[in-house]
Amino acid sequence: MSPSAGPPGLDEMETLSLENDYLTIRILPSHGGKLVSLRSVRTGEEFLLPPLNPYRHVSALAPFSESDGGGFDECLPSVASCESMEGMPPVADHGDLWRKPWQVDARRGAIMLHTEAASRPLRLSRTAFLQETCLVLDYELLNLSDRPTTWLWSAHPLLSVEAGDRILLPKEIENVAVEYSAGDNFKRGSSIDWPLATTLSGERTDLRVMGEQDGTTAHKLFARMEQQGFAALYRHRAHQGIAIQFDSKMLPFLGLWVSCGAWPQEGVQKQYTVALEPTTSSVDSLAAASKNGTARVLNPHEQCHWRLEFHLLGASHPLELDVFMAATEKLSNIPDR
Repeated sequence: MSPSAGPPGLDEMETLSLENDYLTIRILPSHGGKLVSLRSVRTGEEFLLPPLNPYRHVSALAPFSESDGGGFDECLPSVASCESMEGMPPVADHGDLWRKPWQVDARRGAIMLHTEAASRPLRLSRTAFLQETCLVLDYELLNLSDRPTTWLWSAHPLLSVEAGDRILLPKEIENVAVEYSAGDNFKRGSSIDWPLATTLSGERTDLRVMGEQDGTTAHKLFARMEQQGFAALYRHRAHQGIAIQFDSKMLPFLGLWVSCGAWPQEGVQKQYTVALEPTTSSVDSLAAASKNGTARVLNPHEQCHWRLEFHLLGASHPLELDVFMAATEKLSNIPDR
């Protein structure tokens, strides 16, 4: 593992890398500890969305549309911006951490980073390491203060996609909640069927299949994870894909962001992406989570832990869709660690 050259716009900024026979990853500590690359060695496929804009530092209250718009960020203590609540400062769009430099604690064998939130007395530490065909991310969240603190956390891995790529969720998922829908294809706050849903215009659509980059489609959905904590994206052309495994007791919801070029509203470059987002809450706003009972509370100086595993399926040989689906089912049956 060594510092390496990164995507366009990094120039003199240091990236840290991990690699083995199956995977290579790159992390940018100076910009939110962002994962900027998750690549298959066998095929060369890049599974994280490249930056839409050059990497640059932004203000403490800048909207996420001023970010690079790609890669994998951490959202804490909220995804949506929130006004001041419970005597705490307001929270900016997509939280505090993506706009801050992270401190490097270790870089040999594993990459250990940490940073502190600006709007809450919280320190998030993350350790990244590779286990054969799997990227493991271990998290520790610590309340630094002498008072209880509310929070929510969401992973924000923006994945590179192509038309026809397929989203896989556990078979138990039969409906999802609509947080946002561009053009009001679905009613916000409603529950729609998964995977075959009906739009407000009466059109039947398969939410599993990534559509063309039409410039009009985008939606944010939430699924409740009951027994199985996993989600996956299969890339037909490469005959491989990424499956995310997590503990559904600690992370009982999955956010699903699908954008076919409808975001951001400003600017020339648009997101064509799927984000599979394990999260603590069924909504993006910490204020809304506090109202619906899904906000988390850390007591004074309390800490908690969780883990994400990104499995590259098809790392050593091509997989047809049915074999890929069977492999995700096997992952979902592995006991929580």
